[in-house]
Amino acid sequence: MGKTAGDNSVSDGLSDETVAAAVYASVLGAANAEAWRDRLNRAGYDDVSELASRSAIGSGHASRQTAATVGWDGLKTQASDIDLTSGFSAEGEATGPVLIGRHFDRAIYLRSRLAAAQNHGFWPELQTVLPCGDRNWTLVSHEAEVLAAGGDWPGSGRVTDPFMSEKLQIKDADLPKWQNLFDAGARHPALVLLRAAGGRLLMCQPLGGRAVFSNMTDGFSGSDQIGSGRVDRPLRPLGAADLAAPAFLVEQVQTAWSDMAATLIAKRFGFGQQEMSLLRRLLTSDDWIELRIGTGGQRGPELAVLGRMLTKTAAPSCPEMLRFLAHLIAQTVEDYKIAAGVASPPQKWLSLPCGLSSRYLRFGAERGQAVIFVHGIFDGIAGVQRLQPMLRARGLQVLAPLRCGYGASDRLPRQADPVDLFITQLEALIDAEGLERPILLGHRSGCMFTAAAGRRLRDRLGGVVGVGATLPLPSIGQAGALRGHQRAMALSAVHARAVLPLVVRSWSRSVRQKGPQVLVSRQIAKDSADRRLLADPGLSAVLEQSHRMMMQHGRGGYETDLRLAARSRDTRHSAKAAPTIYLHGGEDTVTPAERLQAALGPGSADLQIRISKRAGTMLLYAQPELVFAAIEDLRQRIPS
Repeated sequence: MGKTAGDNSVSDGLSDETVAAAVYASVLGAANAEAWRDRLNRAGYDDVSELASRSAIGSGHASRQTAATVGWDGLKTQASDIDLTSGFSAEGEATGPVLIGRHFDRAIYLRSRLAAAQNHGFWPELQTVLPCGDRNWTLVSHEAEVLAAGGDWPGSGRVTDPFMSEKLQIKDADLPKWQNLFDAGARHPALVLLRAAGGRLLMCQPLGGRAVFSNMTDGFSGSDQIGSGRVDRPLRPLGAADLAAPAFLVEQVQTAWSDMAATLIAKRFGFGQQEMSLLRRLLTSDDWIELRIGTGGQRGPELAVLGRMLTKTAAPSCPEMLRFLAHLIAQTVEDYKIAAGVASPPQKWLSLPCGLSSRYLRFGAERGQAVIFVHGIFDGIAGVQRLQPMLRARGLQVLAPLRCGYGASDRLPRQADPVDLFITQLEALIDAEGLERPILLGHRSGCMFTAAAGRRLRDRLGGVVGVGATLPLPSIGQAGALRGHQRAMALSAVHARAVLPLVVRSWSRSVRQKGPQVLVSRQIAKDSADRRLLADPGLSAVLEQSHRMMMQHGRGGYETDLRLAARSRDTRHSAKAAPTIYLHGGEDTVTPAERLQAALGPGSADLQIRISKRAGTMLLYAQPELVFAAIEDLRQRIPS
């Protein structure tokens, strides 16, 4: 199974799985990386260290030997292999930079195969450096002619022409330097970084055997001794054939920056202040930056710092490292934006066998232990969205299906049973994603759906976690602990179903008028410690985003679930259900813990009820570590 926080040294930072996924995404592009990792899933490669330790098919030695022959180093036919034994633990497992290096090896090998297919075998000596996927890049000759391109960039023309300069968004202030960069007689730097007018970073690296650069991985190990390669000048006059050969690779790199992300990067790789200062300048500066590794006083003072960074990240070259770190930082920044309700989580469509379609959202890591979050009525997916950085750090891949009637999912047919339809949706999601024994995570009223799934799909699930479960309305004193519109909706669902749509509509207006915090505040006891969470402005933002999304197609899902909650049902836990852990707050007055225990019936070997005396209805928000511990306990029970 994918690793979680318990397996890694960094619990809330950048886990091994996060770093490994960033390697593949930065080298292969996000779409290719996801497709390849899906193939590994089907082939049974479950562990990142196991994946990295296996040699690439048909590659012979580690592909770092191949990767080191191209890139910032220029085209070289020989490169020394890395010492793979120096990073092994006493048990013989690869650790630290060596493990990351092996992921780079495999990713670059895969990129070379994809690039060869995309370019129909042209430039075989460049296959390990040519990008693949949908990112913007262009391969340029010594005469500034575009030889190949990817993404939205034109596949022909001269990069120095006004049309191409405008397409690449070269700023007017940088145009003279841009023109000079592609002068065949100029002394070229080893790497150029410039900020495009649209804000994206452009990275330009010279290629080709006419400007051979020294091996970064050999001579860039923390000192300023770069090696014996000659640089910054042609080895001989350029001929006609040389002028048409690939000379430069220009690519667009997505960048972002935040102090939080920088702290995590520094902690993960052991970067000091000097290294982080340089990284920030390279990735965020609006200036034209040239890095040179020439002689005669032209060697940049930052080269020694970059050398140390290469050693710590185990990247095969400086461009690969910068692209990798840029992706990792941008991803971390995006994670915190999602958790704060500033950015939306990615969504995907799901077709159901019955002809309906639904949406589901993705949180956490791209790969790892699969968890399916089943939302409740009022706060929707806000509780799990707040955990986005923690989910990725723990290597948890969380999918959150929106039940019919919620969000962009189709409306529930009038005669359909909502529980039966959810089971159909759940099975379709498991099949579409190729999940092996996912763990269900139900929240509040969503626990009634996970309980039913635990009984019907025991053999397909790794277990069930129910957080703050609610009971049928008649069994909790006709919703006496609720307040405001939530109380009115509950009573309408029990006693006056005909007016329920009007009450739900009034409640929706109340949320807009009073603010999204009423989605949770009406369930919190006045003296509960959970009330301190209401002062967090980030909670309001994520609740508002969740509510707006859940109401996208109206209020049908809310009305259906309220009617279902008013229906009496057997709440006893079945001995034939999947292993289940209920987490409940001792201060939960909506569903008191003793009533939940009585409703579930006698305990069994596959049922646990864990009570947190300090928590109330906001347990998922206030004490997520209890949720992670329960998921990990169930994960440990899944047969390997």
